Amino acid sequence: MNFNQLEYIISVDRHRNFARAADECEVAQSTLSREIQRLEKEFNIMIFDRSRHPVVPTMKGADLIMQAKKIIEEHDRFQQIASEKNNRPFGDFRLGIIPGLAPYLLPLFTQQLSQKFPELNLKIFELGQKEILNYFKDEKLDGALTIAPFYNGFYEDPLFEEKFVLYISPKHSLFKSWVVKWKNIPVNELILQEDIKEFLLKRDVENDLLIKKIKNIAFQNGSLETIRKIIDRNGGLTLLPHLATLYMGDRRLKMVREIESPTLTRTIVFVTPRGFEKNRITKVIRKEIIASIPKEVSELK
Repeated sequence: MNFNQLEYIISVDRHRNFARAADECEVAQSTLSREIQRLEKEFNIMIFDRSRHPVVPTMKGADLIMQAKKIIEEHDRFQQIASEKNNRPFGDFRLGIIPGLAPYLLPLFTQQLSQKFPELNLKIFELGQKEILNYFKDEKLDGALTIAPFYNGFYEDPLFEEKFVLYISPKHSLFKSWVVKWKNIPVNELILQEDIKEFLLKRDVENDLLIKKIKNIAFQNGSLETIRKIIDRNGGLTLLPHLATLYMGDRRLKMVREIESPTLTRTIVFVTPRGFEKNRITKVIRKEIIASIPKEVSELK
């Protein structure tokens, strides 16, 4: 038995296909298949039922694959500890972030993080909430920055709380009001990014915000900046996170309105799997994010 063989059976289980597993492991399919057969012969067991399509693990194989994942995790952890210098974070970290947060939060902390910790290799994926969940299931992410609540089974570490503001065209009747009450916002006219839309619908159930109908134009994983430009050109209104206002000039800031009764907020969380091993890296990233948030934006540090 060797670590390569364990990696191979984990990959085949993930893809349920020998060819795709071989591509992921960057070996020939014949090599991968031969090494798995050697492992099976060594212990006189069958790990995969090759008669089924897609291929599936046997009952014994499923138990062994679960154990193989634990062994690989501990192996990686051993290498990480051995490679760390002065307890500094080291190695790869795959970070997911939702599109409605990425353009505003990432510029605040990524450069400083890179400069302070050059041994840390941060790989960033811009994904919707459901995509983040699927990436976690496929073990393609180590952590994610998103809106609470996330899905059950994950650890959510609160980072900060920020309010939403109304971004409104000068053509709209509410433009003359400097502060807008929620009940006066025509929610049927809101053009929303999908993650914000889902957040509002959840909040409506919990807090009775009376969201009866949201505009039939919604952007699945679209940029909030795209929506903002549509409003600049054609009129309308949307909700933006307060972080977005940090990047606006005076002309666009004149289109921003505070919302009250209630003040609408969201909690940004750092999501990691339960029993996650890269705690030192997550602590460093969390610290840099919190330090980067302007005081006028954050209400929870």
